[in-house]
Amino acid sequence: MPVVNNFILQAWGRYRRQTGAARELTTLLVAFAAGLLLVPLVIWLGGQLVLGAYQRDPAVLAPGAGGGPLALWLDYIRGLLQGSIGYWIACVGPYVIYMVLRLGRRLL
Repeated sequence: MPVVNNFILQAWGRYRRQTGAARELTTLLVAFAAGLLLVPLVIWLGGQLVLGAYQRDPAVLAPGAGGGPLALWLDYIRGLLQGSIGYWIACVGPYVIYMVLRLGRRLL
């Protein structure tokens, strides 16, 4: 565990030393990675808790027609590649939340 903590502290230190466009680009890339990897998982977990099993095709109610987090992630990537606005809103959501928090901090 100390190795992981050390890595995180070093990465945080490198991030804090960056300035201007390099820092903003790093923030954008990390937020985009979170939008690609974490957001679908959070959506799947929330859906599991509130709605039940993920159903890939609502027209097919046969056993085995559902899917797990990987099935949702594949559908999510497919939606992004097709240019669906809802999928892109979910994907850029972490960056938008970060920007809103930054704006709120500035206003205070």
